[in-house]
Amino acid sequence: MRTLHEAHKSLTERMRYLASGTKYDSCNQSALCHAFAPDGRCIQLYKTLLTNYCSGECTYCPNRCERDTPRVSLSPDEIVKITWSFYRRNAVEGLFLSSGVIGDAENTSEKQLEVARKLRAQGFEGYIHMRLMPGTPKYLLEEIADVANKFGVNAETTSSINYSEVCPNFNYNTDVLQRLKWTKELIIQKRKEVGYGGRIIGANDTQFVVGAANESDQDIVHTVTKFMDKYDLRRPYFMSFDPVPNTPLEHNEPSPQWREARLYQTSYLLKDYGLKARDLDGIYTDTGFLKDQDPKILLAQSNPEIFPIDVNNASLQELLLVPGIGPVSASRIMQSRPINCEQELARMGVVITRARPYIKLKGHFQTNLSAFMEVCS
Repeated sequence: MRTLHEAHKSLTERMRYLASGTKYDSCNQSALCHAFAPDGRCIQLYKTLLTNYCSGECTYCPNRCERDTPRVSLSPDEIVKITWSFYRRNAVEGLFLSSGVIGDAENTSEKQLEVARKLRAQGFEGYIHMRLMPGTPKYLLEEIADVANKFGVNAETTSSINYSEVCPNFNYNTDVLQRLKWTKELIIQKRKEVGYGGRIIGANDTQFVVGAANESDQDIVHTVTKFMDKYDLRRPYFMSFDPVPNTPLEHNEPSPQWREARLYQTSYLLKDYGLKARDLDGIYTDTGFLKDQDPKILLAQSNPEIFPIDVNNASLQELLLVPGIGPVSASRIMQSRPINCEQELARMGVVITRARPYIKLKGHFQTNLSAFMEVCS
């Protein structure tokens, strides 16, 4: 039942409150967010919380139970109606649904499941992504897997010690890591059942709130690698900590946005380039933090003995170490060799200005710019 304060809020006002309340769920403060399908296609989703009422005491969160803030909710029927309205106007391709903790994880997930079931029963074929609560029971995960394209639990940080400081209501090992394991198993199972051409089943994902705990970037990157190996994590999300008034962390320093951006760049080196966390150990400061520089360039600079790489003889993995060469352009190089000049590389998508100090072409490399350019004259 809504409070008297909430009863005076219009549907539009409640939508705005709950969209902004998803700030700590992988998205910015708007009613829309973007996700990526397994084929790499970017899809736009309507994102909302069921409610910002919350029994949780997460120390960074604007919706924590002890904070004095306006509280509002949307009923499952209202979310279904709003989603259909956006979907029929081609404004979105699906729904991203999270929530405050409504009593406990089981009750919250039941409400989220109700939304997804009603949408599917009405013929909704769009993408449904549900961010679930730590501690969601396994039987509900199994039922959610029948109707959602993607679902998962946020890890928030890198260890049980850090987690107990920022999310004291939950247990990192049992409420988070066990759920990541179950999610992996359910994704594998559903992909076998659905088969080619059926419902899209998204990969396992999770989120880290960067800077809420005292973990280093090196700890985060090693945790991401561990999650990729153990839970088939495909895409880690990062959210920069921004202190919220009237929370226990309100006087802590905010995490700079560039730190979030550099962690994303580093995660792409793990996800798309096949590197492991140990391969990146040379790029951090003495205290384990990233610098505000491109991590791939820092990696190249920390391994000067590898370069310059001969583009006509290098392996695929060696090419991927070169700044300015990505997975697509590296594959094109492998298929098109021998390469005769840098204009050919540019046509393949190589960023020549970044790659030039690290490659050798027909025996020439950049001792100075004019010497290297002679090969293409």
